[in-house]
Amino acid sequence: MSLTVVLHGDPAATQQTRLAFALASRGHHIVLCDAPEIAARVRAAYPDRCAEMSSQPRLPMFLRRALTRRRARALGADVVHLNSLKHWHALWIGLLPYIATAWGSDLNDEVFPKPKHVTRAVDRVLAHADAVTADSNALLRKARARAKDSRAPFELVFWGVDRALFDPAKAAPGARAMRERLGIAPGVRVLLSPRQNKPHYHVDRILRAFAASAWSRDGVMVIKLHGRDDDAVHEARLRALAAELGVTDLVRFAPPCDYEELPAMYAMADVAVSALEADGVPSTLCELMSLGVPVVATDLPDYAGVLAHDERALLVPPGDHGALVGALDRLAASPELGARLATHGKAWVEEHADWERCVDRWEALYRKAVSPSAPAKAPPR
Repeated sequence: MSLTVVLHGDPAATQQTRLAFALASRGHHIVLCDAPEIAARVRAAYPDRCAEMSSQPRLPMFLRRALTRRRARALGADVVHLNSLKHWHALWIGLLPYIATAWGSDLNDEVFPKPKHVTRAVDRVLAHADAVTADSNALLRKARARAKDSRAPFELVFWGVDRALFDPAKAAPGARAMRERLGIAPGVRVLLSPRQNKPHYHVDRILRAFAASAWSRDGVMVIKLHGRDDDAVHEARLRALAAELGVTDLVRFAPPCDYEELPAMYAMADVAVSALEADGVPSTLCELMSLGVPVVATDLPDYAGVLAHDERALLVPPGDHGALVGALDRLAASPELGARLATHGKAWVEEHADWERCVDRWEALYRKAVSPSAPAKAPPR
């Protein structure tokens, strides 16, 4: 039986687009809330399975709830999936069954501080959800603690990998073309920073480690741009740092690309680095491992069971410049180490992070939430 699923989350997130296409391809009807660009893309491929709606963000909450209820009923919505929890998602409490997927930026308040009223609203969203998912056990523990007495299921669901797309052999021609576009000669090693460039992603630390490591002697660093409004500001900041470190000629800024081009972007890398101090388990890291790209990352609780040190990645303490330089130098000196990390990383992705199996998990939660036998929830507070 097909469902009508409302997707409400970050309108700039690739994950929202991927999930919409995956559900539509399975015969479900999709309603994109506050995401007109994603809706246009999905509607172009599935014109009879995609609609859109607005949560009327400029209106008072009581009017937003009333209009949202009316529009959702008119579209025959069965269930809502909230991706990236915002305080205004409280408008869904009591309107329809909903699944809440928590991201690191939602619950890691030590890195992403929020006003108390926002925290309280997010806690209410968690408490009244019909199911809560996250991509790390550490995030799930935080979500449970903040949901208080919720009896809903809390499940680990990764933003998995489309392994047919992120296939090393298929990505190789595009990777060679990407290197040419960026002016990287054959044989020159590539260190990739694939995450966003906002300050809390600490790309500056990666750049400093690159400049101090063996990679700056016979390699280049590629910093991925993402097409967000603040990209230009962060690019200018990182260019200034590269000049200060004397590595301007060794740094490339890769322009924003479509999701379908990501395998080529990632596959041109010899090593990829992530330096956050708080995170979930991003699809980026899983996609890199699927392509056989060795990963260096900070040693975070969220990565437990995924980025096993010296087996599927090299992990370093957050903010430890010397340790990060040392990890990069180990990989520069030992192709065998990189190959071993790549082999084990690919095997982990195949077993745990296949995209279709991840969508199966959400689909099962949707059906459970709309089932007549679903357990009754406490009334909204």
